[in-house]
Amino acid sequence: MLRRAKNFTNYYLRYNPYFKQEVKKVLEHKERNSNQLQHCQNKAFLSILHQAAKRSPFYQKLYATYGVDIKNIKSIADIDKLPIITKSDVREHLEAIYIGNPWVKTKGHTSGTSGTPLVVYRDYRSTIKEGAYIWAQRALFNYHPGMKTVSLRGILDRRQMKQYDPYANCLYLSSFNLREENADWYCQQIQQFEPYAILAYPSSVEILANFFQNRGLALNVPFIFTSSEQVYQHQREKIEKVFNTSVVDWYGNAERTIALEQRRDGQYYELPLYSVNEYEENRTITTSLISTSFPLIRYLVDDTIIPCKDRSNYQIEEIVGRHDDVLLLPDGTKIGRIGATFSDIDGLELAQIHQKCRERFIINLVVNDHFSPHSLDKMKSRLCNLAGKRLQYDIFYVQEDDIIRTRAGKFKLVISSIA
Repeated sequence: MLRRAKNFTNYYLRYNPYFKQEVKKVLEHKERNSNQLQHCQNKAFLSILHQAAKRSPFYQKLYATYGVDIKNIKSIADIDKLPIITKSDVREHLEAIYIGNPWVKTKGHTSGTSGTPLVVYRDYRSTIKEGAYIWAQRALFNYHPGMKTVSLRGILDRRQMKQYDPYANCLYLSSFNLREENADWYCQQIQQFEPYAILAYPSSVEILANFFQNRGLALNVPFIFTSSEQVYQHQREKIEKVFNTSVVDWYGNAERTIALEQRRDGQYYELPLYSVNEYEENRTITTSLISTSFPLIRYLVDDTIIPCKDRSNYQIEEIVGRHDDVLLLPDGTKIGRIGATFSDIDGLELAQIHQKCRERFIINLVVNDHFSPHSLDKMKSRLCNLAGKRLQYDIFYVQEDDIIRTRAGKFKLVISSIA
């Protein structure tokens, strides 16, 4: 009874008339032309900047230190006159950044993929706005709140295999019990529930795809919506084949300073009036427009994102990933886009690269009985073509439990400890 009451409360707080109004606004934003969006973006940016400078002790001190006169910031064109802030700033000045009602703030956490997890503050308004952008994307695929959904996103721990929320019509399955002995159970749960969509980390649903593929099983799920990890092409191909599905991805961060949505054409796009993004060679500088109570202005994100040269439709050419998602060679060369190395390799279930020095790295492989010397040669040939014959590495065959993940169960293809 208590759980049902909690589910109902959570559902209503997320999907009430205010939420529907925000979804409508997002869809209207997408219909605006470039000039209209630019005008609205400037207005939102200046509003957040002035509120932060007026009410936040952190920004008052920061701008005084750098000699910033807010009156000289007339539009987004002047944004580079403002200093950049980092995760360290947020970690050290958490309370001084927040300018909202202290009674309604909630905590959000980064996954700690690249180090110590970060705490950020959110309020109800920003949470609803985030949800509105997410569901506006899903509406492009005729997916709406209340439709049958399976969630594989770390909501349940190892102690609980499943939980059903009747109000959201969502079956939660534990992503921490994805083991070979449970494969048939997961398949049965999904087949019987017949979801319209699965929400999952790419690596979690890839593990399921491995289980089902080894058993000759095929499922039919119209859409799988991925987020929270970079989805690699080899993962996408495998998942779409086994589940007879389309993978739709969402790129974002826990700080909610940037989000990119994949649309029906398969390309990624910026979200209108979600953020201001400055793309540089090895980093992205972001300013949230949806979080007015916890303003993050010119916040550094370590991901490399390449926008299309024609910026009129806000399309993204490529999400390269974090600076530590690349191999670093002795001569300083950075090798990215490594995921293609492991695409369509018979018998290869999972791969992860560990690099502690430039001269050599380790590849951990999870394989099954179909992995052959030909499979290994194919993978090695691709590595050679990608980075040259002098590449030095060791290969180890490991179990799925040996693949490193964060506490939230997130996966990275490259684990680098090179500064």
